[in-house]
Formats: sequence, structure tokens, C-alpha cells
Amino acid sequence: MKKNQLISNSINAVNKAVNILSNEELTVIGFYHDSLSKPTIEIEHHPKCNKYIDAGQATYYRHEGYHRFGQFELNGCRIIWRECDISRLH
Repeated sequence: MKKNQLISNSINAVNKAVNILSNEELTVIGFYHDSLSKPTIEIEHHPKCNKYIDAGQATYYRHEGYHRFGQFELNGCRIIWRECDISRLH
């Protein structure tokens, strides 16, 4: 597949994912993509993210300082967020 087509397909996937996230009242704060990986969309942390974790639809993939980072897949895109991990404050 030509790189232009790959990028075009990724842009379409991001657009659809952003629309779905908007309908879920989740706020997109950025996205990035390279030709080697899935498009990644960053959202603001929202209480729904905790529900996705509890339901097994999302997972935490990194802890850094007092923050933890979660992710799930949507429409072929990686959706990520950062949240304060208050359990590490004690």
C-alpha cells in the first residue's frame, strides 16, 4: 500500500474515532501518527475512563511519578489519557 493511502486511511480512522469520542462526551486534546504504528489520540481524563478500566475495555500501560497512563482501542486508533494516581501520594 502506498504511504499516501495509508495516511489517508489513518486520517479517516482518526476522524471517525474523534466523532465517537465526542458523542461519548470525551475531550480530544491531540493526536499523532507515523507510518509504522496505529494513529494515537490523546483525550482528557474523564470518569468514563475508570469505567472502561473496570470493565476490562481499557488498561493502564505506564506509571510515571504521580501519574498513570491508560489506553484502549477505538476504530483502529489507540486512545490514551493521563491521570493523577492519588494512591502514589501516600
